[in-house]
Amino acid sequence: MKLAVGILAITVMPFLATRPPRSLFSSSSGRLDALARNGLLARAFLDGDHPRLREFLSHYWGQYASEFSESWDDRFERMFLGCDVEVIDHLERHLESLSTRQEFDRIYEIGCGGGQVLAYLAERFPEMQQFVGIDLGEDQMETNRNTYPDSKLEFHAADATEWIPRNASPGSIFLTNGGVLEYFLEEEVAALFRCIASRSSPAIFMLIETIGVDHDLAREENSFVYGREMAFSHNYPLLLEKAGFTILHRSERTGFEEDGGGRWIRLVGSVS
Repeated sequence: MKLAVGILAITVMPFLATRPPRSLFSSSSGRLDALARNGLLARAFLDGDHPRLREFLSHYWGQYASEFSESWDDRFERMFLGCDVEVIDHLERHLESLSTRQEFDRIYEIGCGGGQVLAYLAERFPEMQQFVGIDLGEDQMETNRNTYPDSKLEFHAADATEWIPRNASPGSIFLTNGGVLEYFLEEEVAALFRCIASRSSPAIFMLIETIGVDHDLAREENSFVYGREMAFSHNYPLLLEKAGFTILHRSERTGFEEDGGGRWIRLVGSVS
């Protein structure tokens, strides 16, 4: 309904559709901005304009990252520790099985939000030298720096698809948790995986992501738009394998009702 009203609004008031996306997500945006957002999102979806959808999603998270972290501050215990920490358990077992465990000395979390997961990893893997969180919201990253003053923890406000290729080094472990890569285009995710495989190996990539409930990963290779956020359902196992990763762990679960349900996939992949 909101999207239909939004389309009607930008049809009746076409000037709304000419406003720059950044202004539609500013802290001073009002009701007309919300109508314009919904209308432009709906138009991009109907036109199959994935880059435009990606642009809007990026502006949204850049502006509202702090509000999301405050509103969903229970997700760390309820979801990560309660349901998805098995990914970290598998990582620990895998590292213990390696004769060259010392090669892995840093962890990067893409979409680190409030930093709770990264701080947890710093406690669990004290032998690691560096823990780096990357997210779009500058305000949230500054809050994280003040909350976690440990010199091993770093927080950077940046687009991971640009920051990782410039800064990540071999012997790195990467993590996305809680639905992060769903806001990137398929080609961006594929390029990120390829970049890590070619420039940062040996590397390990762990992900906890949502996908479409009807996404047949065995048959549907391509990504598609899904859900009320109009994010992207990616075939993560295939994208990792195409980039040269070996899948070490794979599992799925159903989301909580209060989070909208949905389907979650958990993967650990390695490349050397």
